Amino acid sequence: MTLIEQVDLISKGGPLMIVLLLCSVLSLAIILERLYFLRRGRVIKIETLREIEVAIKKGDLKAALQWTEKAKSPMLKIAKVALIHADKPKEDLKNYIEEAGRMQAPVVERFLTILHTIAVVSPLLGLLGTVTGMIKVFDTIVTHGTGNASVLAGGISEALITTASGLSIAIPALIFFNLFAKKAENIITEMEHHSVTMIELLTA
Repeated sequence: MTLIEQVDLISKGGPLMIVLLLCSVLSLAIILERLYFLRRGRVIKIETLREIEVAIKKGDLKAALQWTEKAKSPMLKIAKVALIHADKPKEDLKNYIEEAGRMQAPVVERFLTILHTIAVVSPLLGLLGTVTGMIKVFDTIVTHGTGNASVLAGGISEALITTASGLSIAIPALIFFNLFAKKAENIITEMEHHSVTMIELLTA
């Protein structure tokens, strides 16, 4: 489909197509950002985390703390908090790590609420376009009768285009939302596992 045809399609869909177009651009941007961010190696930094654990086992907390500065990731930020408070009693240390985990969990789940909202709202916007398009059709029938086929076709076209556009945005948005939500859940679970391991190492 050429650019002119795309612009023509948007214009035929009516004003709601602008809103649907914004939803489409926003959902695509979120999907690309989450595909890049929600990689296990980027969030957990497993190799760096292992170096930290080795340093802790050797009793070299200074070296372990330096490893947390090597890269930016939610798990390393939790590890940094744990090392800063390594001299605290086990229960206090656990509370500090849990608080750090609660602060980093939204980073892992970032933008998912927006993506889910787009998946839910887009079909409703399409349905609204369908209703407004059919209203135009009935207004045309009342005013001009059924003889003006071009005007009737315009209203029907608006109704169908917005519905199709809304579904086209919602379906991939919902698929990727479910994919990212599950991936984020798995990553948070793994972060909790590493946090427990760190507590045991620091209080051994």
